[in-house]
Order: sequence, then structure tokens, then C-alpha cells
Amino acid sequence: MEPDLTLVRHLKAKGRFEEAQAQLQQWLAEDPANPRLLWEMAVLLDNQNKEADAVLYYQRAIELGLDRMHLADAYLGWGSSLRVVGRYSESRQVLERGIAEFPHHAGLKVFHALTLWTLDNYGDAFGELLEVIVKTAADETLEPYRATLAYYRDHWRDRS
Repeated sequence: MEPDLTLVRHLKAKGRFEEAQAQLQQWLAEDPANPRLLWEMAVLLDNQNKEADAVLYYQRAIELGLDRMHLADAYLGWGSSLRVVGRYSESRQVLERGIAEFPHHAGLKVFHALTLWTLDNYGDAFGELLEVIVKTAADETLEPYRATLAYYRDHWRDRS
């Protein structure tokens, strides 16, 4: 039976992270292969700037079959945490796996672009960010320029 995560959410909302972490650790001691609990722990650690600790929880949650509703966020959190702790190539690989599975997820693409930028791959990072802007920006002032931005997204290497 799945634990009621209401308590953990309440503790997190009140800033009582240590208590929330202790509760998750207790549940994980009883059910260490529960992908949802592993994901909740990863997010909790990540939110406390403990990315190095969060990495393994994200990885295990995904490997153990985290439900689809949370999977894209898990890839994003895992890839972002890897980037923060300096594991850039792994970050890129994880985010690319996430994008392959969720090709329309703008958040994954933005964090992938951040990793590309960190890897000094400025052009691809720029192109990816332009793609996200073209596809997702609702600002009406961009509307007349969507085709132009889409062109630049596809031809940023052309210097003319």
C-alpha cells in the first residue's frame, strides 16, 4: 500500500524539511524499491540544494519504474542535479533520454540547453532555446516574428 504523502507535503510547505526527510526515510526503510518514495526524496533533497544526494534517488526512481506522471520531472531533476554537481556529460545524457521520451517537454529542453551552454556548446544551446521560445511563447509581440525566429533556430550556423 502506498503511503499517504499528505504529511510530507504539509511538512515541506511549513519548511520542516528534516521532519519530511525523516518520514520519507522511514517509509523507504520499509519499502526501499518504491519509485514514488524515491522520487519524493529526490525532490526534497533537490529543494534543499542537496543535489549531490538527490542524484541517486532520481536515478533509482526512474530505474525502478516511476509512474509516467512524474517521469519527465524526474529526468529534469536528475539532469539538472548532475549539472549542478559538475557531472556535465552525464547531465546531457540524462536530459537527452528525457527529451527522447518527452519530445514536447519545454522544461527538459531548457535544462538541456543550460547543460549544452555549460559544455561550451553555445550554438546548440542557443538553437534549443530559440526552439522553445518559438513553440511555447504566448506573448503576442512575438507572433509577427515566429517564422523569422524559426528560421534562425534552424540556420543559426549561417552567419549571413
